[in-house]
Amino acid sequence: MAMLTRAGPASPRKLALQRFQNCISFLWPALNSGVQRKSTQIDAIDCFTNELVERKTKKWEELRGNFLKKSEADPLTNSTRTITDNSVPSTSSFSQNFGLMSKAVLNDLHALRSPELGLDIRSLSQAQLDNLLTSTLEIKNKVDFLYLIRQCIQWQQLPSNDVLIACLKYLSSLSRIQQIESFAEICKKINHPLSETYVDLAPFKAMAQWRSGKADLAITTLFEGYEVSNSSEGKRMIRAAFRTIAEETLAKKSEAVLVCLMEVARSLYEKHKDIFVLACVWKQCFISDWFCDQKSASDLLSHYDELQQLVAKRSITLCSSFLSRNNVDAVHRLIEVFLLYNERDACSNCLSLLFTYQYNRKDLRACAEIIKSCSELVMPLSETQNEQFLSLFIKQNDSAQELPAVRKATPKRSYREFQYKF
Repeated sequence: MAMLTRAGPASPRKLALQRFQNCISFLWPALNSGVQRKSTQIDAIDCFTNELVERKTKKWEELRGNFLKKSEADPLTNSTRTITDNSVPSTSSFSQNFGLMSKAVLNDLHALRSPELGLDIRSLSQAQLDNLLTSTLEIKNKVDFLYLIRQCIQWQQLPSNDVLIACLKYLSSLSRIQQIESFAEICKKINHPLSETYVDLAPFKAMAQWRSGKADLAITTLFEGYEVSNSSEGKRMIRAAFRTIAEETLAKKSEAVLVCLMEVARSLYEKHKDIFVLACVWKQCFISDWFCDQKSASDLLSHYDELQQLVAKRSITLCSSFLSRNNVDAVHRLIEVFLLYNERDACSNCLSLLFTYQYNRKDLRACAEIIKSCSELVMPLSETQNEQFLSLFIKQNDSAQELPAVRKATPKRSYREFQYKF
């Protein structure tokens, strides 16, 4: 007789072990694929990093090779700097150790451009020093130029007068006030002729102050230098500096500097009867687009009779400069000024130049207005300009008559006939 036996319940330990095995078998494929995916991402990052390093390596090699070729081709660098063979590392280990090689390349660049490796100017003649300074000025080599300037100041060795003036102009454009003052002290100490001509280099010092933002100090320096100067060349340089300041003042719309500049211009005219600075200020105010500047120009012109005569005398130059910039509005206002002060010759010159300008632009309406104004003011134009107006008028009429004929001659395009279906 078969005996039926009922299996007893499994122990809790076996059930827990079975569930753990099921979980492991279920999670293992996903876990395995995740590990593979992670390893794949790491391999891609490694490849990208290696490619990036190789590209940087090639780029550094090309840059370094080009720089060394350029330095070897530069005669000034070869003559003024000595580079030892130990300062140029070999490129064999460059691809192996990118970090060390990049640092070495930077050291090479610093060594090649380091002014401390330059020559001593005490061993040079004045002609050689002039050639070095001139070459650095021509190529705008600021590093070498300033190094040579420091040595000139240190050893109190000055170049020739023309080269020194060129150096001072470049220093003023760089706003190097200290170097200019050092040159002024050296020139004064050795009684250099430029010290007396330019009043302790006042024009160059003032322009350096102006470039560095010290506008009031620059104008004061120029004014004091003009009062002391006894040289025509020195005054000419100071006037040129005043003109530059006037042009840049109106361009930057600086009202405070304009007021200070107008006061200095009035003082120069009242004390020294020099109308140049006042005329520069008037011109810049006159061509300005701002009404307040134009009002200032009108006040100056009404207050100074000599300024009126100067403007009328230079009417052709002023009108030509305005028209070269296509500033027709300034020419119209200039004609009004001449009519206001009864300067008929100057007004006639402006009308003639304005007609030529409009004729070259083939503007028939503007030319007709000028002809009408000339007839009303009894300021006839030349016969040549009258013939030009007639020829322009005839050409305009002929072209206007040809247009309808051309339109009639063009055949009409035939269109297909169709009907709407509703």
